[in-house]
Amino acid sequence: MSADFLPTQRCMVCGCQDLTNLYPVTDTNQGVPGKWDILQCMRCGTGVLSPYPDQKEIARFYRDYFYTDDAKRFRGWMEALREKFGHLRGITLNALAPARGKLMDFGSGAGHFAAAQAKLGWDVVALDPYSSASNAAQNARVSENHIELLYPDNSFDAITLWYVIEHLQNPAQALEEFYRVLKPNGILVLAQQDFGSLQARMFGQNWLFLDPPRHLWQFTASSLEALAAQKGFALKTVSWATLEMSPFCMLQSALNVIVGNNNDLFKFLKNNKLPKDSKGYNSARARPWAVLASVALLPVLGPLTLLAYFVLLAFKQGDIFTLYLEKRP
Repeated sequence: MSADFLPTQRCMVCGCQDLTNLYPVTDTNQGVPGKWDILQCMRCGTGVLSPYPDQKEIARFYRDYFYTDDAKRFRGWMEALREKFGHLRGITLNALAPARGKLMDFGSGAGHFAAAQAKLGWDVVALDPYSSASNAAQNARVSENHIELLYPDNSFDAITLWYVIEHLQNPAQALEEFYRVLKPNGILVLAQQDFGSLQARMFGQNWLFLDPPRHLWQFTASSLEALAAQKGFALKTVSWATLEMSPFCMLQSALNVIVGNNNDLFKFLKNNKLPKDSKGYNSARARPWAVLASVALLPVLGPLTLLAYFVLLAFKQGDIFTLYLEKRP
């Protein structure tokens, strides 16, 4: 790691060196062995994982373990539901975009969003270095602290990152590269878990969206907007609404408090064909009794968390935010 890239010593967003250790965390989703801490900048609230992985470690979190061969992370009915949400994700983007041009979905995963937008007339590049569903994985070179996109300047009308920027080793450099390949006045969409939300503060270590060690960063809406502004982007609008993620996150986080911090229901919903190895990846299992307890609690907790979601949304307290940004010429 280069001497000028010190994410656990000074804040990437504001440069503050006052980082406090909030709490220790382990991987309760895929069973990557190890222990980490969540550090938080005392000035802007940005969180960062410590110790900070190098690029070789980060690649191992995904390559051959994060997706099945057909890039499906969840059970079949869940993937069908995610396909429906792929259409909903594009509503605000399509309202803001004056015309359907060239769209890059970076970190495209199973490709649900990319497929939905292609049907609406976008010329879509689905780019994910670790997903077999990507049609352009070879067009991103990922090295230590650096992402290079193999496209000319001003190539895209829009770029979307749905719950991706928190996974990137150097978000500041990545934003510079997204700026380069976007056309003037092009739109950048950054969807991200909100580390400044009431839910994040209330649930702490039990918050589903911590997801160490894959989530290297925990941004607030204001801190990510500030970082994007430093790289030439201006905010067009922000949304806290996401039925796709927030209600379930609240439900699972509440269940973690009740039955233990193991994300059992979430793991039960994952694809049982995900690859496994002898070093711990995907070795974390849902506890059968905890899954049964979680299901038994659903008739009570399900409606309560859905109601809480809509109430908190009225106060801009969703635990997901989406920034819609414009490239300043």
